[in-house]
Amino acid sequence: MGRLVSGGPRGISRGPLVVDGHRETGDRGVIGVHGGVKFYRGAAKAARAYVERDRSRADDYYLGEGTGVAERLTASREAGVEQAGSMDGDTYEDWVAGIDVDTGISKGRVRDDANALRFVEVVVNGPKTWSLAAALYPEVSAALDAAQDRAAAEIVGWVAEHATTRVGPRGRQVQVPIENVEAAAIRHYTSRAGDPHRHLHLQVNARVWAAGAWRGIHSVGIRDSIEAINGIGHAAVATDPTFRAVLAAHGLSLDPETNEIHELAPYVGSFSARSAQIRRHVDRYEAEWRREHLESPAAEPGPRLREVWDRRAWAEARPDKVVPQDGAELVARWNAELRELGYVDPASPVRLEGTRPGWIDRDAAADLVISRLGTRRSAWNAADVRGGVEVLLAKICLVADTSVRIELAEDISIRAVDQCTRLLARTDVPEHLRALTSPRVLEVEADLITRLARRGTDPARPARLPGRGMVRTDPTQAAVTRALAGTGRLVVVEGAAGAGKTTALRSTHELLARQGRRMLVVTPTLKAAEVAATETGADGHSASWLIHQHGWRWDSDGHWTRHPAPDPQPSACLQRGDLLLVDESGMLTQDTANALLTIADETGARIGLVGDRHQLPAVGRGGVLDHAIAYAHPSAVVTLESVHRFADPDYAALTLRMRTGEDPGEVFDTLRRRGDIVLHGSDVERTTALAEAGAAGELVIADTREQVAALNATIRDHHADGQVDPGEPLTTVAGELIGLGDRVATRRNDPDLQVANRQTWTVAGIGEDGSLILHDHRRGHRRDRVVPADYATRFVELAFATTVHGAQGETVPAAHVLIGEHTGAAAAYVAMTRGREHNTAHLVAEDLDDARRQWGEVFGRDRADLGPAHARGQAIDAIDRYGPRLQPRRSYVPPTLGPGPSRPTTPGVGL
Repeated sequence: MGRLVSGGPRGISRGPLVVDGHRETGDRGVIGVHGGVKFYRGAAKAARAYVERDRSRADDYYLGEGTGVAERLTASREAGVEQAGSMDGDTYEDWVAGIDVDTGISKGRVRDDANALRFVEVVVNGPKTWSLAAALYPEVSAALDAAQDRAAAEIVGWVAEHATTRVGPRGRQVQVPIENVEAAAIRHYTSRAGDPHRHLHLQVNARVWAAGAWRGIHSVGIRDSIEAINGIGHAAVATDPTFRAVLAAHGLSLDPETNEIHELAPYVGSFSARSAQIRRHVDRYEAEWRREHLESPAAEPGPRLREVWDRRAWAEARPDKVVPQDGAELVARWNAELRELGYVDPASPVRLEGTRPGWIDRDAAADLVISRLGTRRSAWNAADVRGGVEVLLAKICLVADTSVRIELAEDISIRAVDQCTRLLARTDVPEHLRALTSPRVLEVEADLITRLARRGTDPARPARLPGRGMVRTDPTQAAVTRALAGTGRLVVVEGAAGAGKTTALRSTHELLARQGRRMLVVTPTLKAAEVAATETGADGHSASWLIHQHGWRWDSDGHWTRHPAPDPQPSACLQRGDLLLVDESGMLTQDTANALLTIADETGARIGLVGDRHQLPAVGRGGVLDHAIAYAHPSAVVTLESVHRFADPDYAALTLRMRTGEDPGEVFDTLRRRGDIVLHGSDVERTTALAEAGAAGELVIADTREQVAALNATIRDHHADGQVDPGEPLTTVAGELIGLGDRVATRRNDPDLQVANRQTWTVAGIGEDGSLILHDHRRGHRRDRVVPADYATRFVELAFATTVHGAQGETVPAAHVLIGEHTGAAAAYVAMTRGREHNTAHLVAEDLDDARRQWGEVFGRDRADLGPAHARGQAIDAIDRYGPRLQPRRSYVPPTLGPGPSRPTTPGVGL
């Protein structure tokens, strides 16, 4: 493929280029389109309170200027999108309740129970610097508002074009296109912390008109279309010529990699840190208030009390500043703080530089989008393709009118879909199902299965254990050692969390050494490799390091190549009969696993895969352990069934039931009786409880990075309160404050600095230049590392709390787990097995029944990507569950495609 973008003046970003088979990529972050679909269920009266949770009271200043709570939009496939006027509070509640606000008549038979779906919500927002620029310059504010309005209308139009509803009797339903849909747009100017955050809540009403009646929208289809919705929402603003021209007129330019405004990006971290501190103060006040009102659980703090909290929090965080009295003073305060941080208005306008549509190689863009999708998942849908196209257009700094950008995005999407292979050879596949893949994705899985199957043809003869001098093991662990040190060319060991795999691997290393053979351990991460090497005594490396040594090269766009004459270091060399042992193999991607198998085939090494299909899966195309178990010879598959980690044998038995998802309701009741599940009435109460546990030194695990960041900051506040002179902390680009004694994690591998991703440290010193002295206090690892300021501000973060990926492999005395709407079965199981003595789950729930329902939903979520063959089965199941498509839809996906690239015929692919 040649250049993605050609032509135009010098200095314009051309996007990724192909150079000698490898794509040039910088080390800066790329555009991240954030946000997901939220389903609002409940009382219509509570809907306005729901959308106001993520803004501060200061927003009332702006909302008071408008004519209503929300703007109503209507859309149909024929008429397009139309503005239907503003809605005041009462009208908005009727609209949420399923009332036709024009006629006052109910939209068909509307459910009125607490579980009735009212609307599906997405949020249209952008990088933080856009909001800062809007606060600084009224012209930017007006242009951003207008661009977000156009983005919202475009999203609603896309939904009208692609959403469906289901009709027909239960068990024989089909999906039909909707004919009319309504949405409400609610603009917010601030975040909960009271800092600038321009965003629109776009709520798609659950009642739609289709097939001659009011019906419920197929919400799963909206959920599966989130990539397109998010991509359109971001690109519609980022590429808007009026918005971009106004920015340029004020001397502001966009970073092509992140779409942040260059001139404001350096101040985001410090500004966000101050605002977040105010939010944490308010949360603390609310938690204290709720503790005082435990006897009245239905009581809620009113607007006046929240206003008092806001003023108190501001005064506490900024005792030397005057508390703003209204929105105008708040905006003035934002701008003053930016200037205090060093921001100076640009002296002159800048030239508006951007990519023009005619400069883009559309086929190259389509190829790049499909390659990127293939790095993330095994199968996708047309909405995923459209979302990828929109993100790409924003990244290459396209500047184009809406109609021109839509034509360009749709055309590239058509070309990209034409490159795909369909997993199902039928014409009634609903558009939202992920039933597309690429020839390369299929080829990798076919080759992987072929190599596994070839190694699994012969029986494995176990090794004999010597009578003395070995690590003491139980019979099951001894069976693992015998299998791994035997003759099997492919050995698979699967065991539950805490089953003693490490002890068995240490014994295996000793036995192989006695035989004159080597065991080389690789893991998906460098951190895990260092732990495995320490605990087993064998050489340990990341899987990426090993395959890189053997010539493989890859990039973030999904392009893999191999150097024709690799020259690996001696520690990366394997001999015939050596054991290449892959620990945590359930987290291997198919590309990496295939490279490892190729190395083993070329060197004659044996390969052992150790892991657990019930723990965290690969981030990307996985299913390696599933395929290995399916194709390995039965004599070479060993299961560790005894659990050794936990002090309480009864809890150990419960973890095995969590592992399989067996009867989650009964498991919940048992855990609740034991005190291992704690219910909270609100998020702030749960955050307070988890922060207290984290401040006491116990491990805290949460679902998302946003939750972890909030917990880390709150825990740090606890520590800072107890310090006499904590000193001046370092402020990171993410807005975190890092000071002496803080527990932190490094988030990027750097061999020169000798730090690994997710390694944890204690801050032992802060240099005048912003560098950090990091101390590793693990047993046998007493060492210090110095990281420069640039690394510290970009790749060091607080680690009092962690995500479940950061906790995998950890064993601690006690762990506390945040269970929420994002928690899946594997994540819950891994998190609830980190503590030897205690593991406690924390849920926000109205009552015990609500908590039990949430727990059951967690263990019903399986987000593992197990390869294209598995994706095909999921698509078939989804058609059986949600119904097929009744008729072809008019969209950018051609109704009939040619046969496309030939599919692999290797046995076992199942396509």
